[in-house]
Amino acid sequence: MAQGPPKGTTNNRHGRKKGVPNKTTTEAKEFMQIILYSELDNITESLKKIREADDLKYLDMLSKLLTYVLPKKTDVTTDGEKITINWEEGREENK
Repeated sequence: MAQGPPKGTTNNRHGRKKGVPNKTTTEAKEFMQIILYSELDNITESLKKIREADDLKYLDMLSKLLTYVLPKKTDVTTDGEKITINWEEGREENK
């Protein structure tokens, strides 16, 4: 039979609290942010060149970059129920 604490708990009472970011991950993100900020002029210039050459490629590159700035869309599940939105009242009705 399995031994130790139940899932989601630990024997280390002084461990990292839930939601506290990992130190290595935080440092890596800060390092990448420094690199990106130092390259901002080059990135802008490259995007201008791409736009001059091909508008569609520019839009494609821009949409790829936006995924790192804007939160990603998440699906909402309704367990098979149809959702009807009444725009006049601004509320949702489940039918």
